[in-house]
This record gives sequence, structure tokens and C-alpha cells, in this order.
Amino acid sequence: MWSLVRAELRESWPAWLGVSLGFIATTFSLSLAAMVTQSAILSSSAGVPAEESTAYVSQGAMNILLCAIIGLSVVATSTQLVVDSRRGAVARLALAGTTPRGVVGTIAAQLAVVAAASAVLGDMLAIAVLRPVLEYLRTERASDSAGIATPPVVSVWLLLIVNLVWILVAMAAGLKQAIAASRIPPVEALRQSQGQFSVRRRHGVGRWISIVLATVVIVGLFIALNPVTAEPNEDTMQNVLQLSFLVLCIASWLAAAAAPVVVRPMTSAWTRIGPMRSAPWWMARATVLAKSDRLVRSVTPVMFTVALVFGMIGLPATFNATFAASGMGVSLEHADGLTFVVWLGLPLLIALTGSVGSLFMMSRQREAELAVFGITGATPGQRISTAALEAVMITVTATILGILVNVVTYAFTAYGVTLLKLTFSLEIPVVALLIALLITGAVTVASTTLPPLRTLSLPEPRVVARLISE
Repeated sequence: MWSLVRAELRESWPAWLGVSLGFIATTFSLSLAAMVTQSAILSSSAGVPAEESTAYVSQGAMNILLCAIIGLSVVATSTQLVVDSRRGAVARLALAGTTPRGVVGTIAAQLAVVAAASAVLGDMLAIAVLRPVLEYLRTERASDSAGIATPPVVSVWLLLIVNLVWILVAMAAGLKQAIAASRIPPVEALRQSQGQFSVRRRHGVGRWISIVLATVVIVGLFIALNPVTAEPNEDTMQNVLQLSFLVLCIASWLAAAAAPVVVRPMTSAWTRIGPMRSAPWWMARATVLAKSDRLVRSVTPVMFTVALVFGMIGLPATFNATFAASGMGVSLEHADGLTFVVWLGLPLLIALTGSVGSLFMMSRQREAELAVFGITGATPGQRISTAALEAVMITVTATILGILVNVVTYAFTAYGVTLLKLTFSLEIPVVALLIALLITGAVTVASTTLPPLRTLSLPEPRVVARLISE
């Protein structure tokens, strides 16, 4: 068994390397948040004010929760990408006599090894930045504290616990994909027409359970606002702000769970308004709609990125505008853009790296598709334009979903503000949001178009044959 796992790891390491960026970002974020929390808990002996240490504990615990929510989706998507990219190899295992249980065990063992290696790298990075992060937190909150530095605490036992939980979570997130791989009919999987990322998957019961669970949690948080705001005090608005963060991530999770149901019809609807007579636009639209599974896996991490960035930029402005509209003449402490990086920076890192890794993993399939376009007469410029337009479609669909996520978030904030008998005022910093969207779109376009550039000079049949041989 282990000889088979080692052989598969040797053959599949480029695929795992393509998604490892998201894995490392997840473990780094979880380990860093856990160490910040532990350092804050033990900081009282160093004379750190209780109010300050409590704020650090709250920030660390919230980051652990948010990173776990985003990380689950990234890990599941990444594992599915690796399994899909290795359909031919999985089929050959089955043809060689490997049982379905053996296929599941092989993939699970590979996932465990990659998760453990990612954990080690993530831990090393987290330890390296722990002291600067604690120093930044002290500086960021210096207006209401004695400015006493929180001593960094690095506990091997804590990291082992975090790593063990991470490995279990990663394997649980990838178990569904491993089971699906064990059910691939060997002969069917070897057919050229059943290439990677081309298989339509049915929406399982687990997905609907996730949708219902996320909806119930969001409704529960709306209900929880009543007792939270029943007796207002100086911390009430801070509590509403923190719950808004949570709603932002839960709503993103809901959008990710619903993505296989809504992404294709949504993309089909809005792309009809594009220049249908343009060959690159028509080819890009036909490709993303035909490869709907790939579209979903491309849109999901970009949607997380867009939703978190929009919330991180827009919520501080909205809270301050609400105070101004209510005639209070004050602004919420620790609610500027940099502070929101403290709350959402780590989940955003996971989403962004997951997005880049997912698009990179799909580059080999995209290279073959562009080669086919070349065989049918498309020029190199049209082929690159097609890939760029596919990235644009991914970004726009992800933006629509991200906006819907923020609609739910701002509705939650507005409800909480209304319960406090304040005047809600929505403030949308359009310029900042457009800049963030352009940066996100540029990263998506670069991740989609740059990898295929290396194959434009190769004979098209060779590019297609290389994909089929895998």
C-alpha cells in the first residue's frame, strides 16, 4: 500500500504543488491565529491590560473560526481539482486491480502527506511573523492601552493540536472527492471525451444540507441581534461589528455551497449582453458554460476574495456614516481599513491563494482547449483573448455573488443599527472598491492567461496529446 502511495506522490506532485499554496495559507493562518490567542491569554503576567489582552483573544478566536470556514471550501475545491486532473491515473489504478477501497486509501494518504507538509511550512511562517503581528496589534490599539508588548508564546503542543485538527479537516473535506474517484469507471475515465474537468456532477444531499445549515445560522444571527442590543453599552456596536464579520463569512459559505446550482445560469444570463459576434467572446462563453464544474471551482475562491474585500472596505465607511447620520459626532474605534485587515486579512489570504492555485491547476486543460481553437483556425491573439475573456467572466460572476453576500451582510448591519435606534447610512467607497476589483480581476486574468502562453509556439496536436496522456 505504502509503495503505491509513494509512487502516486512521485507522479502527482505537480498537481498537489499547484494547490499547495492554498493549503499552506490555511495552515499558516490557523497556526498564527492560535498562537496570537494563546499569547494574549498568557499576557497578563507581563502586565498587558486585561482589556487589550481580551481584544487579542477575541480577534484570534474569530480569525480561527473565519479561517476554518473559508479553508474548508478551499481544501475541498483543491482536492477535487487534483482528483479530476488525475482521472487517467486513477483509471489505470482500477484497471491494474486496485479496489475502490484501495483508491480511497491512496488518495486519502496523499492528502494526509500534503496536509502534513503544508502544516510544517505554515507553522514555520507563523512562528516567523508572530512577534511582528503582536507588535502591530499593540500599535494598532495603542490609543487605549499602556502600549505594553505582548510576549510571543510558541507552544509545540498547541501547534501539534492545530496541525492535527487541520489534517483531519483536510481529509474530511477531501473524503468526498476520494470516494468519487473510487467510483470512476476505468474504461470511461480513459476515454478522451471524458477529460479532466468535463464531468457533470449531481448535486448531492450534503450540498443541500450545507445550504440549509448556512441559512439557519444566518437567520439565527439575525435573531441573536435582539438580545445583543437589548441593553446598549459602549461595547454593543463593537459586538454588532464582530457579528457582521461572521455573517459576511457565513454568507460567503452559503454562496459557495449554492454555487453549483446558481453559477451556470447566472453566467449564461449576463453573458448574453456581451458582443456575441466577437469570436473570442463567443468561444469563451461557450467554454465556461460547457465546463460548468470548472467554472464553479474557478468562481468560488474569487467570490470569497471579492466578498471579503468589499466587506473589509465598505463596512468601516458604513459604520462611520451611520454615526454621522445619527448626529453622534464620533467614529467607531478600531474600525478603519487596517483594522479590518486584522479581522479579515487571514481569511482573505486563504481565498486569494486558493483562487490563484485553482486557476493554475486548470491551466493544462485550458492549454489544450486553446490548442483546439488554433486547429480550427483561431489566431494566437484570439486564443489569448479567449482565455482573458474567460477570466473576465469568472471575475464578473464572482463579483455578482460577492455583492449578494454583502447585501446580506449590510442588511444584518442595518437591522442591528435599527435596533439601537440609530439612523443607518450606507456608504459605498466606489473608488476603493473599483481599485480592489481591478486588482482582483488582474490577478485572475494573469493566472488564467499566463500559463497557456508557453504553449502557443508548440504544435497544437502535441499540446492536446500531452493532456490526453495524463
